[in-house]
Amino acid sequence: MKNLIFTLIIFVAAVGCTEQASRHEPQGEKVLLISFDGFRYDYLDKTETPNFDELVETGVISEGLIPIFPSKTFPNHYAIATGLYPENNGFVGNNMYDPEMDSRFAIRNREAVENPDWYQGEPIWNTVEKAGKNAGTMFWVGSEAPIQDMRPTFWKKYDESMGDSARIDSVVKWMTLNNEKEIDLATLYFHFVDTQGHRFGPDSPELVEAVERADDLVGYLMNRLDESELIETTNLMIVSDHGMSSVSRDRIVVLDDIINPEELDMIAYSPVIMANVSEGGKLDEIYQSLKENEEHYKVYLKDEIPDRYHLKDHPRIPELTIVADPGYTINTREVFETRPEYPSGGAHGFDNQEKEMHALFLAVGPDIKNGYKMKAFENVHLYELMTHLLSIEPAQNDGSIDSVSVMLN
Repeated sequence: MKNLIFTLIIFVAAVGCTEQASRHEPQGEKVLLISFDGFRYDYLDKTETPNFDELVETGVISEGLIPIFPSKTFPNHYAIATGLYPENNGFVGNNMYDPEMDSRFAIRNREAVENPDWYQGEPIWNTVEKAGKNAGTMFWVGSEAPIQDMRPTFWKKYDESMGDSARIDSVVKWMTLNNEKEIDLATLYFHFVDTQGHRFGPDSPELVEAVERADDLVGYLMNRLDESELIETTNLMIVSDHGMSSVSRDRIVVLDDIINPEELDMIAYSPVIMANVSEGGKLDEIYQSLKENEEHYKVYLKDEIPDRYHLKDHPRIPELTIVADPGYTINTREVFETRPEYPSGGAHGFDNQEKEMHALFLAVGPDIKNGYKMKAFENVHLYELMTHLLSIEPAQNDGSIDSVSVMLN
């Protein structure tokens, strides 16, 4: 009798596992990943957004998408693409120095941006291509470099002047070629929400106009997907890389009041200063001065960086990291005196646990629940989610499908 009961328990458990697996068996054929840079988690509450609202009603929205630290554009877009934290994919900031390469990276340095040596890990478009499927990237961090000596089937060099609707039209065309180059994964990127957030701040009328422009684009996108008969086969994810905080001249930290800035070799700038000590400078003395005057910022030696930042175990992390408190700007007296309007508007890069740094996540499609709101989650899990939806084997990553499977049918 005991053996019979045990056998029945095993059978029921096996059936349950089978049902669970089949329940999450992807039905969609394609994934479309869209980023509105700098779109904070709560921006949909700032104005009427009928097109976003329709997706919320028929899909899944989270309480926020938690960025990796630093909450900057390049590190977060590449974390989404690879499912890796900065110390594992090498992207530790918008500006970096690699001592092994003896070279600096800056996001506006085209030679650096297109150099694959800066990019570690495997981006989703490479995973797709390795699985025998096709990918098309309309502007995504890393997609302009031949990482692992590979390119997606279609890719575009970043061109900020390219029209919004033209970007959508190009991607829809790639998704409907009806030949061997038709793509299974597509990415889209739009910068204008972040631009207005920086210039005018997250509570400005100009930011509201940018949110409304994004809503109009979502309406246009859904019409194009419907016309092209992609609605029933495409899982759509709308994300952002980070949020935005208001900054002002009233909340500044002047480095010269604490140390001699000339003793620092600055690599990254406010709100997260990354620096090495210049030749002749004394690390211990500089650190102690910063630590003793630690107000409106936190200072860390490399081995003191909090584990939750997933940042310290990489050679691109310099000797000192100084993190400004939310809304504060830390810089030299010279910068403040020569730029009387600085800082103003908005900024990001702050601690990724701060709610104002959290971004938008919204998904809809044949494998996504209807009208479901989920808890905030880290963006590194999106890589696993995309590989699951495309039924392909993921590369090594720091994410987990279990962290996001609650959104699946």
